[in-house]
Amino acid sequence: ATTGAADPPAPGRTRRNRGSEVIRQALGDAGIDEFAAHGFTGASTRRIAEAAGAHQSQIRYHFDTKDELWRRCVVRLLDELDDAIAANADPTSTDVTAALEAMIRGLVQFMARRPQLNRIMAHEATTTTDRLTWLVETHLAPRHAAITARWNELAEQGLVAPLDGDLVYHTVIGAAALLYSNAPEAVLLGIEPTDPDLVARHANALVTLFLRRPQAGSAPAPTDRTDPRRRR
Repeated sequence: ATTGAADPPAPGRTRRNRGSEVIRQALGDAGIDEFAAHGFTGASTRRIAEAAGAHQSQIRYHFDTKDELWRRCVVRLLDELDDAIAANADPTSTDVTAALEAMIRGLVQFMARRPQLNRIMAHEATTTTDRLTWLVETHLAPRHAAITARWNELAEQGLVAPLDGDLVYHTVIGAAALLYSNAPEAVLLGIEPTDPDLVARHANALVTLFLRRPQAGSAPAPTDRTDPRRRR
């Protein structure tokens, strides 16, 4: 039996609701992949339904419109990102540097697992749409404000490089996401973006790059690039 608006109520309502939630989850999974691959305009609700093993009419039943499905997919990804950051954070700590480190590590881990978010944004963020305006005002602006405030606080204390927080916000996101968003390119270059060791080294590198400044007057690390003529 299929689930949907025509399903009768009890008896068996609990079982049917559970099946309905499975369909809803599957449509969300398929929607994330479809919007990441084709953007909102190019995404097909028919392909989404087929990938979810559902009927196209079930998208309207569960999400009303394609626009609403897109919004639910993005919020779901942002919730997963928040969970990844929280998993790296110490909720009892008030250390701003530690909070930024947790953010960087969680961001890298999430982007490695869910490159779809950056791909969706690559499609959507190039043109001002109602969807983008809603996303920025409702979800991204508060995150941007929190991150830039934390960075500027550390910069004022001399604990990080004196960089503009707005630039740091986008630079960190790009540095964390591009490798995984462009995974096919990376694979052709001989890099395996799904390698857990690579992801860990990537996170460590960004933490070092953005948060761990060398001591003043410390000598640079030696290299092997000395001109061979000067070795004689």
